[in-house]
Amino acid sequence: MEGSLIAGRYRVDHLIGEGGVARVYRGTDETLDRRVAVKILRPELSDRQDVVARFRREAHDAAKLNHPNIVQIYDTGVDEGSYYIVMEYLPELNLKEIIKRYAPLPLDKVVEVGIACCDALSYAHRQGLVHRDVKPANVLFSDDGRAKLSDFGIAAAAGEAGLTDDGKVLGSAHYISPEQAQGAPAGPLSDIYSLGVTLYEALTGRLPFDGETAADIAAQHLRETPRSPRSLNPDIPPAAEFLIMKAMSRDPQRRYRSADEVKADVLKLQRGMDLDHTGVMQPTPDATMQLPRAAQPAMRSTQVRRDLSPPPRDYSEPVAAPTRPMPRREEPEDSPARAALVGVGVGLLALLVIVAVVWLMRAAFYDDTQAATLDVPNVRGLTEQEARDQIEQRGLIVGDIERRPDDNQPAGRVIEQAPEPGQLVPAGSEVDLVIAIGRRDVSVPDVTGTRLDRAQSLLEAQGLTLGKVEEFFHATEPAGIVYDQEPRPGTRVDEGTAISVSVSKGPEAEEAPANAEEPADGGAEPPREGTVQDGGGGQAVAADPYVDVRENRGYRPEDPSLRLFNVTVVAKGEQSDQDIEVRWRDEGGTTLTQQLGGGAMQPGQTETVEIRTQGTVTIEVMQNDRVVFTDTKHVSGSQGSNE
Repeated sequence: MEGSLIAGRYRVDHLIGEGGVARVYRGTDETLDRRVAVKILRPELSDRQDVVARFRREAHDAAKLNHPNIVQIYDTGVDEGSYYIVMEYLPELNLKEIIKRYAPLPLDKVVEVGIACCDALSYAHRQGLVHRDVKPANVLFSDDGRAKLSDFGIAAAAGEAGLTDDGKVLGSAHYISPEQAQGAPAGPLSDIYSLGVTLYEALTGRLPFDGETAADIAAQHLRETPRSPRSLNPDIPPAAEFLIMKAMSRDPQRRYRSADEVKADVLKLQRGMDLDHTGVMQPTPDATMQLPRAAQPAMRSTQVRRDLSPPPRDYSEPVAAPTRPMPRREEPEDSPARAALVGVGVGLLALLVIVAVVWLMRAAFYDDTQAATLDVPNVRGLTEQEARDQIEQRGLIVGDIERRPDDNQPAGRVIEQAPEPGQLVPAGSEVDLVIAIGRRDVSVPDVTGTRLDRAQSLLEAQGLTLGKVEEFFHATEPAGIVYDQEPRPGTRVDEGTAISVSVSKGPEAEEAPANAEEPADGGAEPPREGTVQDGGGGQAVAADPYVDVRENRGYRPEDPSLRLFNVTVVAKGEQSDQDIEVRWRDEGGTTLTQQLGGGAMQPGQTETVEIRTQGTVTIEVMQNDRVVFTDTKHVSGSQGSNE
């Protein structure tokens, strides 16, 4: 496979990784001259139609994702039985490799990775796509350190649970959720469980479950509770342990309900805030707790390690010391003590009534001046409608919208927001957005026949710029007049494109006779550079056509070695019906000819011939069966390097 060319453009360089579903190679997109990663489905899976169909469907869906924290997929297809996906190439170490080298990782770095993964999963889940294989090996990093999640949905091609028939680990069994281990379909909550395992491993350097086979590991996911992360790394704060263990709850209903909820707690963890411990998972086997003060025996303060069996004692009930029953003393009904108790009871009841009345009046006549505080969602990379939905669902409103061109984002996507994601703001606050707009395409105006300053004004009025200006002698156009332009009039180009023009220097001055006594047409004009004089009778060449050969620098062919030359010929002299033709010959000896004006060019008539060529080409212009112009162009393999 290494060294081969896929789809005629992707060169496979060398293997950089492999998993249970596919192998990943570093490659080169020879058409765009950029590094890419090429993922190729394993040959042993290529014969399974169900696997292939799912692989292609999932890859097609994943290619639609466009998010700064998701590895971009450029292309997918099949070439000679090999199913491939071409994606963004990220040469930095992935999170699994970083964990192997440096674990346990610092909390602040793990928090950054967690926020990026939550943003990626939240965006994908809104598109209806479940990752199914969240794990450290699928967390990659760009040159600037941004975490990006890769392989969305691709692992599902080998089966939801990531297990083979013989029970071998396919590469994801350590991170699968309990429901996946049971063979149930994966959902967004399955991704949250796998993210919890990923954070667990990053902060402890250990996997929560391990075994010799995938079946062993799956059984542990289903029945066991992992060790407390803090027992493996005491530097982990209690809030981080709570977050991880809640994400890894065996019961999906006890996990976070969405990736946005996970992110909200990760942001609180980043700020050192307390987390809301409602819906907490069961304590882990290694968790330690103190007996309630009321239950601690005198002269003893001991920590008790909780065991799974027998069932734990419920410490929520106070433990009373055993006492002997005491005889109850009856109070007379009219005793002063009973009267005092009744008075206190009546007073408390009256106080409760007053408090209730005040609360009802306040609720009826006064607004609640203390608004709820909400964190701003991350809507960068979303469409405008998706961003609106996210903001409004969070209890905020969309503020000002600015539209700005951006070459790095497709039109209609959010490129900036204010306030920043994760910032705490009062409910009902505005979130301002900046939406990308694609570069506007415009039609190139016709500036030929105008002076250069006028041509520049016409281009700028259309949103274009004046590019390269070249001056040439021209037999018919006065000096200072634009007689050619590239791109041609009417071509649709991006706004801001530079338009190159050719400006006339007027007709080329003819040399005076060397001997004033000789007639003006009696001597032979020295041949111009690039021309040959007819060797027949030494007659004058003053009536030879004007020839201009220029390379079209705006030509961008599929083959970078291909060149386009425009050969412009202007008939001179007074002779009508001039027989002029252009002939060109490549280095292979192939000769092509094009007759101008149908064999009858008139004085002042202009014709242009386009010549597409590779390698060396020799161009000749024939007038009445004699060579009046010749030039040789040496074309190399890079644009603009002809001589």
